[in-house]
Amino acid sequence: MATRKVDPAYPLQLMRQNVAGTVILYAIIHADGTVGSVRVLRGVDDRLDQFASQAVAQWQFQPATKNGSPVDVEATFQIPFRPPRAGTNF
Repeated sequence: MATRKVDPAYPLQLMRQNVAGTVILYAIIHADGTVGSVRVLRGVDDRLDQFASQAVAQWQFQPATKNGSPVDVEATFQIPFRPPRAGTNF
């Protein structure tokens, strides 16, 4: 379970260019709750892939346990980038 999430950057310029999609990442949630070994499994755009990776690397989790002891676990994350609908003031 996540105890801290950081939203990825999504620059206005990329929104206006309609650069959008869902970045899928792989990472290890360490026994201390930190995230490491972040890799892009399916990217959208090099810039969005980087923003998603940087954000997930800052997330913090309640450690998973096995037999009562904290353990590392593998995880995948889907980070959506969707520009606001037309009609907003962007």
